Amino acid sequence: MTGITQLIFRPARYTLLASLVALGLSGCSSTPSTPASSIVTDGETQPQAIDVNSLLQRAQQSYSPQKEQLLLQAAMALDPEQDLAWARNLLSAIDITVLSEREYIDYTLLFSQLAMEDAAYFLAQRILTNPRLQRQWQHLNHDEQIILRERRADLFMLLGETHASVEERLALQSLLAAEAELDTQNQDNLWQSLMTMPSSELRYRSSNSQNIQLRGWYDLALISKDNQGDLDKQLTHIHNWVARWPEHPASLRLPKDLQLLQQLISERPKQVALLLPQTGTLAKAGKAIRDGFIAAYYQAQSQSSTVPTLKVYDANQGLLTHYQQAVDEGAELIIGPLGREQVSQLSALEQLPVPTLAVNYSEDSEPAGNLYQFGLSAEDEARQVAQRAWVEGHRTAMILTTDASWGTRSATAFTQAWEQLGGIVVNTSEFRGNGDYSNVVKNALYIEDSQQRSRKLRQLFGEGFEYEPRRRQDVDMIFLVARPSDARQIKPTLAFHYAGGLPVYGSSHIYSGAEDRKNDRDLNGVIFSTLPWVFNHDSPEKQAMNQASKPAPSYQRLYALGVDSFQLYPRLKQLRDVPQARFYGVTGSLHMNQQRRIEREQVWAVIRGGSARLLPTVVSQHE
Repeated sequence: MTGITQLIFRPARYTLLASLVALGLSGCSSTPSTPASSIVTDGETQPQAIDVNSLLQRAQQSYSPQKEQLLLQAAMALDPEQDLAWARNLLSAIDITVLSEREYIDYTLLFSQLAMEDAAYFLAQRILTNPRLQRQWQHLNHDEQIILRERRADLFMLLGETHASVEERLALQSLLAAEAELDTQNQDNLWQSLMTMPSSELRYRSSNSQNIQLRGWYDLALISKDNQGDLDKQLTHIHNWVARWPEHPASLRLPKDLQLLQQLISERPKQVALLLPQTGTLAKAGKAIRDGFIAAYYQAQSQSSTVPTLKVYDANQGLLTHYQQAVDEGAELIIGPLGREQVSQLSALEQLPVPTLAVNYSEDSEPAGNLYQFGLSAEDEARQVAQRAWVEGHRTAMILTTDASWGTRSATAFTQAWEQLGGIVVNTSEFRGNGDYSNVVKNALYIEDSQQRSRKLRQLFGEGFEYEPRRRQDVDMIFLVARPSDARQIKPTLAFHYAGGLPVYGSSHIYSGAEDRKNDRDLNGVIFSTLPWVFNHDSPEKQAMNQASKPAPSYQRLYALGVDSFQLYPRLKQLRDVPQARFYGVTGSLHMNQQRRIEREQVWAVIRGGSARLLPTVVSQHE
């Protein structure tokens, strides 16, 4: 979901408590009830707790609309942290057609927040897009409009409805005009949303938007995204845009990542060293990254872009010696090393003499100063799968993974992310790939237990007794961590063991990247994340490498890593200093965390008819 790009809900600045204080429970003023008395604590008067059980007893004995009013009062009186499910159930029982306008607004404010906090995103969507709410904006006070506009913007972005999110952010601008800090934050969020859109959509909307200010935003995002690979051209186009739109909010305050362009250009390294293995066990991988980097280098040079002097060093052995040699010979930035142990060796140092972009990750939580890390992390992909499956409404997962180390790491990362979200992993099973698929799947799904019950029942009732084994029912999705050859056997095995209807999610490893309709028909229905590179057939770097060497599909991911390493190196400061900045490369949407690790958000695809097809950014509804 490019728009799913890290799809994490950001709570609105107004808490539920603040909302209720502002509303004063006014929505239920028509309900006959005893006013809440007050108590004094430390000299401060506080409202006495409302007796929820008393309200519910009265509701049971009442008819509409008093019943609905009492249920709403009870839900508003509950502690949302301790009684979230209870409050949701009460609100779900309300017939909103009998609520007054004020009561309906109170209901919408409370129910939408509870739904968001409970990760019931499609429920929140139904609440926040109800036609009745659309007619109520004129009845909302200023703070209520801010709450609901911001909540809608967050939700739409989360569900991949980027254009709708942008429109909500634009509506928020006028509401936040008097609050500079919040207005700035909203503008930053609007910009980040715009940049998740593909260039084709930005181009269409910049030409066809009826809102002049919004057209300016789309135009700025388009020229920024189309020129990410060339700092000089990007800065020139930005200056031209400002001249055309002098009164636009973005001209008065450029997005933070664009404000740094001039500094990035002036500090751009003039000599770069590639410190990658050219011999030894990692030689093929190192050369693939090198070739990707050089392909991007020559493509930039052919477009008259500024490129550095480039030197290549073999990092197979004597890492620190070659590192120091590169620095002594004038390197102002180093790309590499590749081996995980070598990255850890650099990370253990206190400070590196020049910025260094390693193409793998160490385990250190506090890496050496000047060390940046960028790779194809299986753990990042697993966390992204967890996020998407959660947003799509799944809550109980089963993991089937290869027993290779990267599979184990993926399973662990998925489990941690899934449980942090609130999900349950009911089972994790490993396969070795030596024909053990059926037994692994059978045991994971408890088919053997079901068959044993069948045999016992047949003994009791005779051979004429008919019984079909059943799989376990406590799982609603499967995370499959496998290479294509394994996955093509496991997916049909799931169907054979009565689990063909379970959604299956996979990482990029499940698809080779090469069209193979005959064999990939066995993967039909599998949803997986992958590199944009796989579908970017127009990439000049990809075309150049395909023509030059006809590279094996297994190395395509590493070529893409090399291409993005070239695009990233002059922007490390930008990603470090602007947390919301993103670079949209061929390996995914890239951003940097506080440990200076580049994290990726990939695109999503599904296998249909044996062919991989990109999925739209809007997620599926399973609730």
